[in-house]
Amino acid sequence: MPTRPLLRLPNPDSVAAPKRIAPPPHIRFPSKERQGARFSPLFDRLRAVVERDTTGIELRRDPTSLAPERVIVFEIVGTVANFLKAISKIQGLEFMTEFASEFAADDDFVVQERDEEKVLHARPDKGVPSCFYLAMPDIRALKDLLGLWDRWRRGEALGRGYAPFGHMFQQLRALRPWGPQDRIPAETISYWREQTTIYPDRPVRTEVELWFRNDETRRREASEVLHAGIISAGGQVIDEAVIAGIAYHGLLIDLPATEVEHLMRDRNISIALIDDVMFLRPQGILRSPLDVETSAGEPVPPMVIPPHGGQPIAALIDGVPVQGHQLLAGRLILDDPDDLQTRATVSRRIHGTAMASLILHGDRFEAGEPLTRPLYVRPILVASENGSEQTVADRLFIDTIYRAVLRIKGSEGEEAVAPSVFLINFSIGDMRRPFAGPVSPLARLLDFLSAQYGILFLVSAGNVSNSLAVSDYLNWTDFQNAPPAERERAVLKALNAAKHERTILSPAESLNALTIGAQHTDSVAVRRALNNAADPFLDNGLPNVSSALGLGYRRMVKPEIYLPGGREHVQMQSTGNGLTVSVSSPQRLYGLSAAAPDRLGQGRLDQVALSGGTSSATALGTRASHRIFDALMDREGGSAFADVPPEYYAVLVKTLLVHSARWNGNDSLLKDICGPQDPHRHVERMENACRFIGYGVPNVLEILDCAANRATIVGFGELLPGSAHRYRIPLPARLEGVTDPRSLTITIAWLSPIKPGHQRYRGVLMEAESLHKPIQVLGVARRKRQPADPSVKRGSVYHEHFDGESAVPFIDDGHLVLQVWCKDDAGIPNVGAVRYGLAVTIRAETDIPIYEEIQQRLRIRPLPPA
Repeated sequence: MPTRPLLRLPNPDSVAAPKRIAPPPHIRFPSKERQGARFSPLFDRLRAVVERDTTGIELRRDPTSLAPERVIVFEIVGTVANFLKAISKIQGLEFMTEFASEFAADDDFVVQERDEEKVLHARPDKGVPSCFYLAMPDIRALKDLLGLWDRWRRGEALGRGYAPFGHMFQQLRALRPWGPQDRIPAETISYWREQTTIYPDRPVRTEVELWFRNDETRRREASEVLHAGIISAGGQVIDEAVIAGIAYHGLLIDLPATEVEHLMRDRNISIALIDDVMFLRPQGILRSPLDVETSAGEPVPPMVIPPHGGQPIAALIDGVPVQGHQLLAGRLILDDPDDLQTRATVSRRIHGTAMASLILHGDRFEAGEPLTRPLYVRPILVASENGSEQTVADRLFIDTIYRAVLRIKGSEGEEAVAPSVFLINFSIGDMRRPFAGPVSPLARLLDFLSAQYGILFLVSAGNVSNSLAVSDYLNWTDFQNAPPAERERAVLKALNAAKHERTILSPAESLNALTIGAQHTDSVAVRRALNNAADPFLDNGLPNVSSALGLGYRRMVKPEIYLPGGREHVQMQSTGNGLTVSVSSPQRLYGLSAAAPDRLGQGRLDQVALSGGTSSATALGTRASHRIFDALMDREGGSAFADVPPEYYAVLVKTLLVHSARWNGNDSLLKDICGPQDPHRHVERMENACRFIGYGVPNVLEILDCAANRATIVGFGELLPGSAHRYRIPLPARLEGVTDPRSLTITIAWLSPIKPGHQRYRGVLMEAESLHKPIQVLGVARRKRQPADPSVKRGSVYHEHFDGESAVPFIDDGHLVLQVWCKDDAGIPNVGAVRYGLAVTIRAETDIPIYEEIQQRLRIRPLPPA
């Protein structure tokens, strides 16, 4: 029971949001003459064909041409205001999607910045932002596009509402059809090559994503065309799903190996030419990493603390657990509508058993008390041929996840089986879908469901099993005998060099989910020394070598937080042209103690083992979230939040789980390694550090109980875009006019509606700021060791620290006046009010009774005006 429970913020006043528009980057564009030289040949050819072929048949025969009913790509450098509105004015030009990108500066386009004398200078070292707009024209739309180009070249007015096309022509970097090279990305070719090599006579299972059409008739027609194309190629359709809320239409197909061979040699054939196809991708598979050492650990004694019952608030979507295990018996609500239990060998029920154990009990080395509520478990994994657990091969897993969550929360015609659940643990990732720019369909699904149902998804960043080239060492002996600090630096350099090959795995880029990485720490008391394994890091605040790296979409902070994932060791993979290492198995070296199946198949229900990686860290995140909720609901323990409406549970827990996270000082080493070396490019240096440490490591105990010198005040509410709440937070009088070091931490979190298919994607943004500068109010300034301010504003968590020791007189009658405001970010019509959670912590680094003074001032209510 906490001795100093969380304090509750007073009710806010409603005010208007501040009107601020971030200026776009200044970019040098080519001249009109240069653009004419670049694009006139394309438009001249298009004009010649259209004039002699009014049906567009000739254009459609050429897969490299702009053609009717074929998606065309406008790559525009920078931004063009109201371009989508202008597209809608051209009859027959159907907008399909847009996404943001970036490219290296070239002779035509470069970012410019002003110096202290306001003179513009080119910055060829900076990436140039661009946007891809994709639209499908008919023949009339192509003619209108030609007419606009001709008028722009002649310097004529384009007409009311068409001005954005003039900016588009000036900023145009590429104009081309969406073709086979787009539909079949490099990772698909690699997957096909791997599958046809291993199984030369077996059909290759592939996922097809179609352009989403809002019109059901058009969707059906596109599906029929694809079905016919697959059948004519000797293939078969296995599954199909439409999820309109995330603009998704996908099919799971089998293609003959011979057809796949043809596609790899020549992408301009067969289904690669079907214009309704957006992507051909490897079949998405959610697979549990083999991160559990089943031979480690001693049998666990029978539990002496029985489960207390009640409604579950947390769900585990994972593998089938060993229900009768002594750590799990009577503590699970297993819901298995697909009857995967009958297909899951008990001795192979590794991952689901470990995750359930870690959520309920935490790391057994820590001897924490079990959660009192049952855990809802929905199995979606079964053991594959090689023994790893993965999703069922004959279904689109995105549809499986969609159905699973609808079953939990209920939908039209289906009653909810666990309506009280608002935490969902997702300790699995798509190993074939590392994040590479656009938001994946599965991440879009989690974002949609979280906003729709008020769910906090806790998602693992993903474990990357690829070997790592450590170029600073030639052999294992030198590496193993090196000073630990030098070895640490060499491994971090290697990770930074390979960062684009070790990105987070879908759905870890989800905007609304909390993504969790594996912190390089555990509580193993005695590690068995091995000659072939070495600890790569001194610092336990760094991520494990296998923990996938950020950032997320539009460079948002991902993973947000890190939790213990075992003090992972590495071992030699090869030497020759330098040392290559891989992650070793736990082997009693590292990990978290959790329940495990009897690997010998003798039916023992008391086995434990070592588990590690981002999966285990995520399970600890779900456990921490559960404990935070239990503390909020503990009325007898003095909580002021037991009456919080259920629709605020997810945002409050999300806020509080991140609130105590902070960097521990390792950012200096990371910035030095990752660069850039120019200290003036501090935002880029911070972003590169963020790839490894996010917002940092949270201290959950700080959230569960305040301290004499530390008070956390919490609030919640909902805001429409364009509105704000103003909070008056009383300050402790003992901090006025003194030089004692102190700090201020502000966190808000929300579940944003999304706009699939649009580069902005995030429906609303929220921020919190003091009405007056914090240095004037409390003598604190923004801490340097944290993510840069632009990074903090890109996701669905706003988290900032301030510290200082300036002696200042209090203003506003000794109050911190804090504004929380909401703004439209993607132009979603009628978006409605968005709920948020807010946490503010004021801490003194000396013995000042912060908690008592703030608590006392909160109890004193000002008299209403006469």
